[in-house]
Amino acid sequence: MLTGCLIVPVTTFSAEKEGESVFSTLTITDNAQAETNHPGSSAETYTRPGAYSSRTLNENLQSLDASLRSMAGTYTQIDALQGAVNVNIRGMSGLGRVNTMVDGVTQTYYGMAPTTYHFGQNNGAGVLIDPNFLAGVDVTRGSSAGSQGVNALAGSANMRTLGIDDVIKAGRQTGVLSRFSVGDNGLGRTGMVTVAGKADPFDNGGLIGALVGISGSRTYATFDNGGGRSSSEFIGEDVKYMRQEPRSQLYKLNFDPNPYHHIEFAGRNYQNVFTRRDITSDDYYLRYNFAPLTELIDFNLLASTSRAEQDYKPESLYNFNNASTENKSNALDMSNTSRFRYADIDVAFLFGGKLMDTEYTRRFEQDNDTDRNAFVPSGKQKISSLYTGLTLNKSIYQLDLNLNYTRSKVSGIKPACDANEKCFPQGEATIDLDDKALNPSATLSAQVTPWLQPFVGWSRSSRAPNVQEVFFANEGGASMNPFLKPEKADTWQAGVNIVKEGLLTERDSFHMKALAYESRIKDYINSESFFLCYDGSRCKDIDNSASGFNANIYINTPSPVTSRGYEIEAGYDVGYAYVNVTWSKQQTDQPTSIASTSYSFAYDDMSDLPDYYATLDLGARFFDEKLVVGSLIKFTGKSKRLSTEGISIDSNTVPKESMPDIPTIVDLYSSYQVTDNVQLRLGVQNVTNRDYSEALNRMNQSLDNAVEGASLNTTARGRTWIAGGEIRF
Repeated sequence: MLTGCLIVPVTTFSAEKEGESVFSTLTITDNAQAETNHPGSSAETYTRPGAYSSRTLNENLQSLDASLRSMAGTYTQIDALQGAVNVNIRGMSGLGRVNTMVDGVTQTYYGMAPTTYHFGQNNGAGVLIDPNFLAGVDVTRGSSAGSQGVNALAGSANMRTLGIDDVIKAGRQTGVLSRFSVGDNGLGRTGMVTVAGKADPFDNGGLIGALVGISGSRTYATFDNGGGRSSSEFIGEDVKYMRQEPRSQLYKLNFDPNPYHHIEFAGRNYQNVFTRRDITSDDYYLRYNFAPLTELIDFNLLASTSRAEQDYKPESLYNFNNASTENKSNALDMSNTSRFRYADIDVAFLFGGKLMDTEYTRRFEQDNDTDRNAFVPSGKQKISSLYTGLTLNKSIYQLDLNLNYTRSKVSGIKPACDANEKCFPQGEATIDLDDKALNPSATLSAQVTPWLQPFVGWSRSSRAPNVQEVFFANEGGASMNPFLKPEKADTWQAGVNIVKEGLLTERDSFHMKALAYESRIKDYINSESFFLCYDGSRCKDIDNSASGFNANIYINTPSPVTSRGYEIEAGYDVGYAYVNVTWSKQQTDQPTSIASTSYSFAYDDMSDLPDYYATLDLGARFFDEKLVVGSLIKFTGKSKRLSTEGISIDSNTVPKESMPDIPTIVDLYSSYQVTDNVQLRLGVQNVTNRDYSEALNRMNQSLDNAVEGASLNTTARGRTWIAGGEIRF
């Protein structure tokens, strides 16, 4: 968010020399279709070098998960028990592997949901966000550039909430925006109202503005799959606890005393009662920008604080009473961008720093006291980083050079190990992991023609171990690893952007981004199963070990993990009709984690993407483009999941197994602009009522408490109607 100025292909600079002003080349294009709100990726997707995608949300009645899954190289981990969104980039997910942000603020929530369906609990990182408040999402893949590249192994995703100008129409000073929808088959209903106003009391180009929004939803866990069977058959007893009614509030205050100072304060609150938990989340930030009449200063500051809490209902957890968890995160990000011209080269130089302090705590009472439990580990993680960026433009060429230096600290309490367990340190101690990483990246692009821009790039990225990995304690201190190291990735990318106006007619447009990539990850972190050998060491030899001990320990794999793939985003728009397509293909050899299984505390799920997946969006516009009718056709290749048989006795690991083929799913959507202020929408999801299970959906893992005859291969929602609209005046 703070580094967008570095990678815009063409920027204007000025410098005075002997009374003259010198400007770099400025390219301006005009396309009528660019001004319409059509589905598909935004224009910047196809003009920005590298693996970058931007998408406007809330246009075709798709869920946030579905919208993210329709982007190239981007997916989600679905867990119906969490109520959070977990972004997957190129087969990586979780805090640090993907830097998931809301309005530039890194999200650190880690949820633990009690479940009888999975015989214990589901754990996972995610974002507690009301989709009604979202305006769009920006995803960067395989780059460590800028603030968003700090502690981001595979990339970053920034969800943008509504701003004042998203609510107020041009030329007005007040506005109201309302979104609403209702669906059958358990989809429920949702509604949001946001009001905003702005004024210039200073008569100098300044601004005072405010925005307040409230939103609420009701969704149900009971639905029919494509075969007509109720979800209660495969969700089991949990269906009683999975109806949810989240409530959210959003407020922003803008204060610009003059055109050079911009101040924004924003807050976002979320409350939900779900899966026997009271969930609350509060996020606040202060943003400041100073951009005087000199191109040497463009200063940005972002200070934020976040807090999320989960309070567990009585008897929701075995052996725990009065249980609750809390995570707090405070962050400060400052940067300045200077622009100037040197020796016929347009230069933009970014220098900044970021501090982030996150703490996870837990409180509980036990029926039987023991420190051998994996209930939401406690600890602290501190990230401090300096980052720079240098963008050089000359003629048709652009070179982006970036560097970040990151220091990470993870600390917490390790309980004492028993006398027969060899561990270090042996007694109770405070563990402090202190690591440093230097992450450079470079991208070279060339505007060969006005419509063709090839690019090639390399990036080194890293992410610190998480508290949940270092202090995992199913066997107390004996299952903690005080020597866990950060993951490091080298990623190569090469691709091309194409933006062609007037391809077949004077007013049509064609745009495409296509690229190939390969990532090599060293010190990949996963959990493995260890026994207690007779000499007190932890080993994998079950025949030479004592009974009653099986530690799940997070380790760095000795062999690098490699992933490679291809990504395409493309679209053609001729005004009365359009087609957009995204296609992704990936291959990876990343191992599974023993702690991911439902029998081992279900800490995150496997994150391998399907062999390929694609979304084809076809649509047409009628009646002066007031009526839009379209179809989303979703293709999914071979997919894998954790073995439904659980842990392999032979290998003491959890294998991957192939899922049944996922059929092609067709959704229909439509919208009609009734007046300038009212738009109505109607859609049908899974219109052919196919019976299947979605990829990377945790409901597909096991059936411990389902009724006899239920299948985890048919857990997706069947045909579902949804109607909604948007009112803006």
